[in-house]
Amino acid sequence: MPSILIVDDDQGQRTVLQTILKREGYTIETAGNGVAALEKIEDNLFDVVVSDMRMAQMSGRELLHEIKSRDPDLPVLIVTAYAEVNDAVDLVAREGAFYYLEKPIQIDTLKKEIRRAIEMRRGITDEESSDETDVEEVHFDEIIGQSDSIRQLFKTMSRIIHRGANQVLITGNTGTGKGLVARAIHEYGKRKDKPFLQINCGAVPETLMESELFGHEKGAFTDAHRQKDGVFEAANGGTVFLDEIGDLSVHTQSKLLHVLHEREIMRVGGVQRIKVDVCVLAATNRDLQTAVNEGSFREDLFFRLNVIPLHMPDLQERSDDVGLLVDFFLQKFGQEYPGVEPKRMTPRAMSVLRRYDWPGNVRQLENYLHRIFVLSENEVIDLEDLPPEISDSSLPPGDFPVEIPEEGVALEEIVKEYIRVALTQTVGNQTKAAELLGISRRRLQNRMQNYGFSSRDFKD
Repeated sequence: MPSILIVDDDQGQRTVLQTILKREGYTIETAGNGVAALEKIEDNLFDVVVSDMRMAQMSGRELLHEIKSRDPDLPVLIVTAYAEVNDAVDLVAREGAFYYLEKPIQIDTLKKEIRRAIEMRRGITDEESSDETDVEEVHFDEIIGQSDSIRQLFKTMSRIIHRGANQVLITGNTGTGKGLVARAIHEYGKRKDKPFLQINCGAVPETLMESELFGHEKGAFTDAHRQKDGVFEAANGGTVFLDEIGDLSVHTQSKLLHVLHEREIMRVGGVQRIKVDVCVLAATNRDLQTAVNEGSFREDLFFRLNVIPLHMPDLQERSDDVGLLVDFFLQKFGQEYPGVEPKRMTPRAMSVLRRYDWPGNVRQLENYLHRIFVLSENEVIDLEDLPPEISDSSLPPGDFPVEIPEEGVALEEIVKEYIRVALTQTVGNQTKAAELLGISRRRLQNRMQNYGFSSRDFKD
């Protein structure tokens, strides 16, 4: 039976949490301060520690550091008040806390995160977990792919949806599909019947951004002829999608940070604080950590947003999905243009598309296929139908004779040997080896992991 240690100098809070968690079937121990907690940890094997942030004698942060020095794998959940959220986010992002819970504690969230912490502590994978509703994978019809990176993305999105996360940061280069992910999280989640409002932070002038986000009162500025709700107020109960959040000014970032902390907004020119209940999804193609280092993005906002990150891989990192995407888009355009004969792609044209590096990602592929579908007079799309920048930059088409022996070939072994030779030739330099092989560095790293290769094995 899983064992949990509750640490809080408030006797009432300890009793409440103890009662709730005992009903879930856990063995519960309590401690009134950090020193007593460490003594219990020395004498007992716990699966999870739930600690208050602010305590006399030893703070939650100090207790976390002591626990991590003694048992680095013991999950610690920090309970914090609104005023301490910045510190709590920092504890998760930098100092090893498993999760933070804001007061008043949401009991469902507490139960889910404790269950997740126990699974991690005991080495239970998502596939082995007995909680079917918590790990049931959602099928996202508009996000196409079966590669390992997309499958992992689907798993993470499913967890986010099932656990009701209210704040997610979606990163990835332009054209990878960040907007599709944001909309899917909304449409498959508990807020699907409520509004989904999107704002492109890079497309709105700075002078209007606060009004667009938080609304304004009549007369707040020259053209404010009537009161207007901002997207946070208009989307109450639903989802706000802040696209290209890296383009927000530092001034507006501070206002947004307050909204995320307090879950309340104040209209421009207003004095009334208005509570809002929204899921905030933010997306960016910028490296926000670099922006923090350069001073153009607030560090506290970054840590606040980055608690639950989702990354969209580039198309070149999942070239196995190109065929599925081509079929999907050709079928889509066939429905959009019923007067055009259905089209299909030849194997050698498909091979060229798979080899292309797609700097514009899925959006670029869709745009090229759209152009080809409308303008090509051929029912079958072949090499001559492809834009020259694709066909010219690709490897030679595979129309030369290749003989395969009757006993077959071990293709995986061939790939493994090529990777071994490339790493040997470059003395373990992954970037150069990836260039020799014509694949991305990330794909090379995945292959190396599969084959048990390490760069240091190839160094002199």
